[in-house]
Amino acid sequence: MQAATVLEFPVPMDRNRFSELIRGHHRGLVAYATALVKSESAARDLVQDACVAAWESLSKFDATRDFGTWMRGIVRNKWREYCRRHAREVPMDDEVLSRLEEPFRATGGDGALFDRLAECRAKLPEPMAEAVRVTYDEGRSSDEAAALLSTTAAALRKRLERAREALRLCMTRNA
Repeated sequence: MQAATVLEFPVPMDRNRFSELIRGHHRGLVAYATALVKSESAARDLVQDACVAAWESLSKFDATRDFGTWMRGIVRNKWREYCRRHAREVPMDDEVLSRLEEPFRATGGDGALFDRLAECRAKLPEPMAEAVRVTYDEGRSSDEAAALLSTTAAALRKRLERAREALRLCMTRNA
């Protein structure tokens, strides 16, 4: 007599089963992500994003596949997104940082620089000064600032362009 073949059906994937699998794989996923991004905090963010993506696409998970392999694939895709988003970020070495600090040293520290900027801003004509205040100090979008100042967004952008040029000239004259 032949032995009966026992068919094993996967445990249905519900919130509890998913949480259990994530807890079992979390440490390995963080280690994998850390190897990719070289930063534990960024790695933890990648794993968290991957967990959210996995939960949202759980219906696509093939229960015959290994859960850890599937999750590492999602982490890898999140890492690729991370690389695209951070492609412009370049770590600065001491030489670059030093060059960035030169304008502050030349003016006797950042306090003097900001004092000069305040003096130059005080010399701006009122329409330019208001455009600078509403846009930069208050952090409004050009559409919001334009509405507040009763002008068009294009006119506001031109005022800001002229204000930046006036400030640049004033700052270089006083240097």
